[in-house]
Amino acid sequence: MEKTLQRRRLYIIRKEFQLKYIGVILGVMFLGAVISGYTIYHNAWFLLGEKLANVYPQGRLVQIFRSVNIRLMLNLFFSSIFCIGIGIFASHKIAGPIYRMVKFLNNVTSGDYSQRIILRKHDELKDLAEAINNLVDKLEQGNKA
Repeated sequence: MEKTLQRRRLYIIRKEFQLKYIGVILGVMFLGAVISGYTIYHNAWFLLGEKLANVYPQGRLVQIFRSVNIRLMLNLFFSSIFCIGIGIFASHKIAGPIYRMVKFLNNVTSGDYSQRIILRKHDELKDLAEAINNLVDKLEQGNKA
């Protein structure tokens, strides 16, 4: 059986699954960022605040704090967009094969044993696809006998 190269056309195939997957990725990212960020931010500003208060006038110190806060928020925004993109791409490697398997199994239940599941090179769940293909081979042999 000849394999054909299949290109991705849609990256969001199973919306609910992929959004949950991205949510988990973002949740872990934000939790780690909040814990480490709070620890570093709080300690740094606590230590720097006392020392800088003696050097800078009060108005200038507040302006520095605001500038740093704005940069931190911008970095968080752009890193979130980056993580969402990574999450969509990574979840597609799972959602795509699941979509194909469901479609394939629907064909098998309607009596079509002629096709097999073929996944792309970097897709996940290849062992499951192979097991399903073996099962359909045995079902097809049983129907011929």
